[in-house]
Amino acid sequence: ILDNAKNMFFSTRQFVAPDDGTISFEWNMSAQCVGTRPHDLYDGFVSVNLLDLSVGMALDFFVCNDTIATVYARLPFPGVPSPPDAEDAVKPKYFSLFNELPIETGPAQMHRYRIRYCKSRDEAQFFVDGQSVVTYTEVPSKLQSFTIALGLMTEKSIQQGKSVSLHGQGLTGEWGPFTITIERETIG
Repeated sequence: ILDNAKNMFFSTRQFVAPDDGTISFEWNMSAQCVGTRPHDLYDGFVSVNLLDLSVGMALDFFVCNDTIATVYARLPFPGVPSPPDAEDAVKPKYFSLFNELPIETGPAQMHRYRIRYCKSRDEAQFFVDGQSVVTYTEVPSKLQSFTIALGLMTEKSIQQGKSVSLHGQGLTGEWGPFTITIERETIG
């Protein structure tokens, strides 16, 4: 339904979320987008996607010349079974929440990003330059492990059966280094 991934680079390992604490992913990232439409993030962006492909969940940052967005989604990835409670669900079984942030940025401007996930609290928290920008509670699936994917993408709907996402634009992304931290909760 969307004509998005142009280039994605996947980590060669998965990072397991602890049952009794948090896992955090932190990195530097910049985006330089040439020939993209101003203020149209989806015309071309650089991304970091934290994916739990076993349940179809994605925790992402999308960045272009003038916009930074968080993405929180449960998607029908090929080969991933529908959520077990899908037929009786009160909430949607699939969703994508795109949150364009009121943060100023520019072409090739480096920012520090962090996503922290707590399995026991069903909570995902997003940070930019050390500031919390959004927290999602009641994450509908227990995320077991994450694959990191780095993306150069568009996200435009297919129109009349054809792609409309490419019109000569170019994307340059810079990522790293990644710091992955596991913090255990203490009882008592």
